[in-house]
Amino acid sequence: ATDDEELEECLAKNQSSVILNVTLAADAQTPDGARFLTGGDAEVFIWNRQWERHEHESEVLEYDLLLTPHHCSWRSLSYDSWSKLGEKAQVDDGARSALSQTRNGAIIVASCKPITDDDSDPPCIRAKREYQSIVDDANGAFYCTGEYPKADAVEPLVFTVTPQGVQPPSKREAGAKAAAVVSSARTPMPHGTR
Repeated sequence: ATDDEELEECLAKNQSSVILNVTLAADAQTPDGARFLTGGDAEVFIWNRQWERHEHESEVLEYDLLLTPHHCSWRSLSYDSWSKLGEKAQVDDGARSALSQTRNGAIIVASCKPITDDDSDPPCIRAKREYQSIVDDANGAFYCTGEYPKADAVEPLVFTVTPQGVQPPSKREAGAKAAAVVSSARTPMPHGTR
């Protein structure tokens, strides 16, 4: 198949997730308090294309807070099957670059059940390690909603945008703030669970 035919085949598949990079004001004096990047269930093909489009204007993809695509799925970072190849699976450089445009202190959140070291996908332990590596390079932090503050007693994550940027949740304050903000989401539901 030609490159054009392969591209057409990929575009014909369900690649319809919306990618948003939203600027959040901290207050009237700080209109650029934080940037929040979310990509729904966008897979590796889409993230690779985003990098091809924005490699020379990478600020388009910059973020302070990233919600991992598709519940921390390996399929957002690689064409290879995690369950078939395990550690031999290769990260797609373009997709990883697109998802690595952090600002200093960036936070990455995986909205999923606890991430275990097995062949599950999503969530995938290898994807978690890639995201942890990304935030480590930015002096940031990685959170999983199904593990915060601990897997057997989860609470909603609440981030605050201040003139100093995104402030991570305080374990002491998480319950009280979350009750006012999100009363119906006390326990994160794993992907595919009702």
